[in-house]
This record gives sequence, C-alpha cells and structure tokens, in this order.
Amino acid sequence: MVRKIVVAVDESVHSRAAVDWLLQSVTRRATDEFHLVAVLPPLASAVIPGTDLNAAPVATAAALSASQHQLEAQKAHAQQEAAETLKATMELLVVDYKVSRENIHLHTLPPAGGASGVADSIAQFVKSCEADLAVLGTRGMGAIKRSLMSFIGLGSVSDYCLHHITTPVLVVRTTKGREPQHNAEANPGGPAPLPKKVLVAHDESPQASKALLWALDNVLNPHDQLHLVTVALSIPYPLLDESAAVAAAAVQQYTHESQQSLEHAEAVCQKAAGAAMQHGVLKTKITTSVLTPEDGSSDVGKAICSYAEQHKLDLVVAGSRGMGSMQRSLMGLIGLGSVTDYLAHNSPCPLVVVKADPPTHLHNESSLLPRLDEEGTAEGTPKED
Repeated sequence: MVRKIVVAVDESVHSRAAVDWLLQSVTRRATDEFHLVAVLPPLASAVIPGTDLNAAPVATAAALSASQHQLEAQKAHAQQEAAETLKATMELLVVDYKVSRENIHLHTLPPAGGASGVADSIAQFVKSCEADLAVLGTRGMGAIKRSLMSFIGLGSVSDYCLHHITTPVLVVRTTKGREPQHNAEANPGGPAPLPKKVLVAHDESPQASKALLWALDNVLNPHDQLHLVTVALSIPYPLLDESAAVAAAAVQQYTHESQQSLEHAEAVCQKAAGAAMQHGVLKTKITTSVLTPEDGSSDVGKAICSYAEQHKLDLVVAGSRGMGSMQRSLMGLIGLGSVTDYLAHNSPCPLVVVKADPPTHLHNESSLLPRLDEEGTAEGTPKED
C-alpha cells in the first residue's frame, strides 16, 4: 500500500530537523509518497494617510496602482522563496536519503492569514490528499510566549494541526540545547543504524491501542527498544478530620485503592506487551513501567516527559481522543486539560499523536492488534503456569 506523508517545510532549522528525523527514524517503504508543502505568507498592504491624520485615507488611482504593484511583488517574491525551499528539500531527500524523485511531490499552498491560517491550509491539504502522516517542525515556544503570540493571532501552527488533523501527526520540537537526537551517519535509503528507544503511552482506550499499532507498523525495527508506559490513576488522599478510628479506616482504604490502581496499571502494561509480542516484538526489547502522577492530566504528561528525559528516549507516541476547542477549555479550567497538549509543549523528544481513527489502509489485516481477554493477556499468547 502507498503511504502518503505530508511534510510542512520552510527555510527554518526546525523544518530541516523534522525532515532529517522523519527520514532517519520512520520505517521507510519503497512505495512511500512524500508531499512537501510550503505555505505562502499572508500579503501585507500599507495604507498611507494624507496630510490630515484625522481624515480617512484617500484611495487615488495612483495609490491603488502602487498598492496592487506592491502586492504582486510580494506574491512573486514569496512564490520564488517557496519554490527554492521546496526544491532544496527535494534535493535533500534525493541526494542524502536516496528517495526517488518520482515519489516526491511539491505543493505551494495559498496563505490564509495568521499562523492559524497557515495551519488551516496544511490541515485542509492533509485532509484532501488523504495523507497517512503529517510532519511538522516546531520551535518550542514557552507557555507565556505561546499565550502572547496567540493573543495577537499568531498562535502555534503545530498546536492547531494537532487539534484539527485526524491523521497521525509527528511533531519534531527543537529548542536551545534540546535538538532531536539522530545519527548524522544514517544509512541513506534505510533505517537509522542506531537502535531507537520508543515510548508508547498506553491505557485502556481505543486511542492508545491505535497509537501502539501505529508505532509497531511505522517506527519500530527489530533492534529498537519499546517502552510501554501506563500512568496509574491518582487516588485522592482522605481528609483526616474524623476520629482516630475513622481516620485509620480511611487511610487503610486509601492504601488499598492505591495498590489496586498500581496493579491495574501493571495489568494494562502487560496487555500491551502481549499485543506487541504477538506483533513480533521480542520480549527482551520491551520495557513496561507504571508511573504515578499527583493530580490532573498535566501531571500525567509531566510523568511521561520526566520518564522520557530520564531514559533518553527518541520518540513518544500517544493517542488522543480529539476534544473540541470548547471541551479542551473546560477541561483545562478544572485542571484536566489535554495530555497530548502538555506532551507537545514539553516532550524532550519528537512526538507522534494518533487520533481515534487514523487511516485504516495503512495496516494489513494480519497486523491488527490481537483482542485482549479479561485475564490481562493477548489472545494467542501462551500463559504461564
């Protein structure tokens, strides 16, 4: 099957980092189609008032002609820069990574105004061509800077795409001192020679299962390490304002429920490990870990990011239920905002977000995850006596 990969490119180092990471880390297929996309910037037209600053500008014929000429010059310059960027990226794929020119397609998209408009152009293109993966580089702004940029209508392109693209999205985040790790001596035309460490955040949701399946089909090679991580449900500590006997019972109940939460999370990890082994991953290449947050999904994301940092991982793959903007705002208001949002802004390595229903033609029937039984093992997996 042909896999369509859309890569948003510009002249920045963030775009180059995303291209390099994609070609060196995502499993290559001879039939892959690479759609390189450059979005033209919005055109800006200056309006010069007359001598009376309190009067409305007078649109004379000469002024209109000059304005039109300025816009046409801007458009021509932007188109030339986009064409040069696309050509340079295509040569990178052909020369450094031995991608066939026949499998590379160049696209220049019209501007829509503001960063959200740029992102909307990308999102609409990904949808129209039924892409299987969208790839973005991002400069990794801090929370305050993101808020200020959003306030003036220049919010994060990667944020918009993560929320509005249903196809899996790869975000390669570069910040000072945190450039994505990849091997500069990667073998052109093949996978990176060094083993990757890939984390899949797993729970019992369909999104998490699809994220695991995506990682198995598109990223993991036989020599790679798979880290399956489940964050245990946080149990609130009881208020000890009752009598000693009641308080002791409450603490005992808290201890019991906390232990149950950890055991359940461990069972979820083992289910995922069984599914991965059914898919062909060796048991020796799988690490399962149960993490414990404090409260709220931001702490879930923080726990995953801390684990990724500690173990120097190369990729985080997470499922997303795809909340709308209103639901995201309401959940964030009560401290239960999107885990994938937190990961996108704070992950120390590239991130892939897989929505509930990614394109199904990527997977052969034989590659589907086995159904998981109620005893915590994948069907077909030998059970220990």
